[in-house]
Amino acid sequence: MSRRSLCGLYFAADTGLLGDARICEVTRAALEGGVSLVQLRAKDLPGTEVTDLARSLVNLCADFDAPLLVNDLPEVALDAEAAGVHLGQQDVSAARAREILGPEAIIGVTTPTPEAVRRAQADGADYVSAGPMFRSPTKPEKPVAGPDLARRLSLLTSLPLCVIGGITAQNLSELAGCGVDLVCVISAIARAHDPRAATERLLSAMREAGIA
Repeated sequence: MSRRSLCGLYFAADTGLLGDARICEVTRAALEGGVSLVQLRAKDLPGTEVTDLARSLVNLCADFDAPLLVNDLPEVALDAEAAGVHLGQQDVSAARAREILGPEAIIGVTTPTPEAVRRAQADGADYVSAGPMFRSPTKPEKPVAGPDLARRLSLLTSLPLCVIGGITAQNLSELAGCGVDLVCVISAIARAHDPRAATERLLSAMREAGIA
């Protein structure tokens, strides 16, 4: 996937929901179902374990020609030879991550406000991210931003727009016409009885909504 043409279904493999024994299994099922980008979220693991897990996922994603991004940690992404990193508002800047990872890395940034979008774009981010679109099972304490935020932010930038937070095959239609390029899900795949089938349902709903 070209870092300048990021689109499709994006799976965030969260170690808080998936233990080491299942994270590769579920990620493989998601890739078989059609996800085009994977992020490793491992906020509960020490750095060395995150690096080892990232290396395993890099190798798995390579079988499907899908990039693997590491959440928050550009140094881990570099050590694991991941394709890039996703940064929150409390992490290093996209500009600093670019210095660490180089010109070809994919760098995404969480951008909850217009100011954050402008800053991410100026710092050389490859995509921006808005959410939560709906009530999120993984971050229930966060207020819902809603599809209107995606619609407003998409008008401010030419960068691909990622949306996240409580997205399911049932509510994806509410994101139609919002300028979305990437749909990132966690629970909708990680908690599914059949992750591959859940991925396929999400992609079908995206097609029906005219997204990516």
